[in-house]
Amino acid sequence: MNETLTTAQREELKALLLAARRDLQTQMQQNRENLAPPAADQDGTAQGNVGREVDQALTNIDTADLARIDHALEALEDGSYGLCAECGCNIPFERLKIEPQTQHCVACKSRWEQSKGHARVPS
Repeated sequence: MNETLTTAQREELKALLLAARRDLQTQMQQNRENLAPPAADQDGTAQGNVGREVDQALTNIDTADLARIDHALEALEDGSYGLCAECGCNIPFERLKIEPQTQHCVACKSRWEQSKGHARVPS
């Protein structure tokens, strides 16, 4: 259990997760509606197909994000929330406020990004 999070912080993070979940569900519903076949329009068929492909890709990304949010909400309930899934350290509250569904500390996430070739370019 992440002993560094106060009850108030846990409640704040839970509210952030629930709000993000609602927003994602709304966005996913809109994307699903956009996936419906358009009325026959010979001039816009290709453009409509590309739009539907984009909406499907966004829905797939949103589905993964929704799963991460649900996992975080479950972790809040079982007491494992706020612990890095890789190294087990406490994830700082400020990081959790920015990305409440994160499962990794900055160091582990950075290592993962570097191993996948996603290293951030210094500005």
